[in-house]
Amino acid sequence: MKKLITLFVAFTLFSCNDGDFDVPAFEFTDTVNSCGEYLLYKLNTEKTEAIIISLSPTQLGTIAGEKTYTISSTLKVTYRLFDEAIGTDYFCQEIPPSTPIVLKELDAESGTLIINTIEVVEDEVITGYEYEISISNLLFLDNNERIFFETFSFGVFDN
Repeated sequence: MKKLITLFVAFTLFSCNDGDFDVPAFEFTDTVNSCGEYLLYKLNTEKTEAIIISLSPTQLGTIAGEKTYTISSTLKVTYRLFDEAIGTDYFCQEIPPSTPIVLKELDAESGTLIINTIEVVEDEVITGYEYEISISNLLFLDNNERIFFETFSFGVFDN
């Protein structure tokens, strides 16, 4: 009986599979980078993880206040994991370089982008705009695993 129990316990321990699922850290620096006005991204400190927002020209407005947008095919939020650090011009190239290799790419399934537009005023003249960007109910699916953020603060972008 002892041998049977030992065999059962050994079989149970060795048959467990923790899988290849790596939970993304989603810990990015405070800096919001851009390529042009409509591709915004943030990197982690190792520059191996990125979260990217692809906007349309109408979403960064010049009217102060808060606007909300539903994540869709024209407003994409993407998470990428790379095998090594990316360069500062990685997202600004028309043809992406062959290295570093994208290990994982997740497009958001749903969520609401919230952009609060603030006028930057100097000497009573509007000199630019600041955009406070956050995402509510952000959902990524990785196979059958859900990665969900009730509120994800993307950061502040100056234009």
